[in-house]
Amino acid sequence: MALVRGLAGVLAGVMLSCGDSIVDGTYSGTPRFIVNGSVGGTSEYVDPEHPGVRIGVFWSVKAKEQGADDILVEQPAAAIRAEYYRPFELKLFDEPGAQHLVTTPAGARYGVAWLAAYQDANGNGRRDEAEPLIGGSSGRVLIRALDALPARDSPTGAALASGWHIVALPLDCPRSGPRTQPVADGECGVPLGLPCKSDAECGGGVCVHDFIGPWPTGACLIAEPPPNGCRQRGSVLLRDPSDSTKAYWLKACTVSEECGRGPPYQCDQQIRGCRPSSGVQVDMNDRGPPRSYCRPPEGAPPPP
Repeated sequence: MALVRGLAGVLAGVMLSCGDSIVDGTYSGTPRFIVNGSVGGTSEYVDPEHPGVRIGVFWSVKAKEQGADDILVEQPAAAIRAEYYRPFELKLFDEPGAQHLVTTPAGARYGVAWLAAYQDANGNGRRDEAEPLIGGSSGRVLIRALDALPARDSPTGAALASGWHIVALPLDCPRSGPRTQPVADGECGVPLGLPCKSDAECGGGVCVHDFIGPWPTGACLIAEPPPNGCRQRGSVLLRDPSDSTKAYWLKACTVSEECGRGPPYQCDQQIRGCRPSSGVQVDMNDRGPPRSYCRPPEGAPPPP
């Protein structure tokens, strides 16, 4: 047996010395980042004969200009095949290229990407000009900050650490002045962010299971305006982008580890609050991504 093991070791060494790999051709190394998501949409956009779509990473190079038509550049070799109403895992093995990035006046580099769907008619693994975008991640974008960004240069309107981030929309692209917000300076005793089944577990707060999407296993939040007038010190306000009268105070954070919960909960870098925003929903809408990822100016209608 010792002779057999020794011979096997010699053969393996010879194979490696000749440049051969002991792993199969599907191995691409360790991914730099993984995006977990799903494909959804109303039945009118589902083709039962061709349920599969191609999900690609499309970097935005113009959408910070409010109201401007976006220019989207696909990242080569990043697309995967996905099916309607099924989860997917998109692994990014490469950094975005120079053509995908924005450079600030100070020289910092970052990119903002949508996940977008298309029918890969010719099967070449990328979107061609004749293949329209038929869906997009209207509620989330992927941000790659190669350098730390101060608030004045960040697409979120707040300082952003270097790294990969999945951020909920719309983004507070740098504004001329701060938004008016109520002041959170109370000591309310609400265990913000903890899982819950009922309001009774939230010490004066409310147990939320659905707000701008599902909150798995619930979370203790504070409604705005709070019934007892107490807004917890250090919490952050999350408003419903489709209904500004609906809002909750969340546990504040700077990194996801501070949230104390696993995916899909994370520290959303748009508001620096703990919320279930790490999953990406690609909605089939026959239009592709919206025209801009920025929050419209006060009083302006949202982008189509």
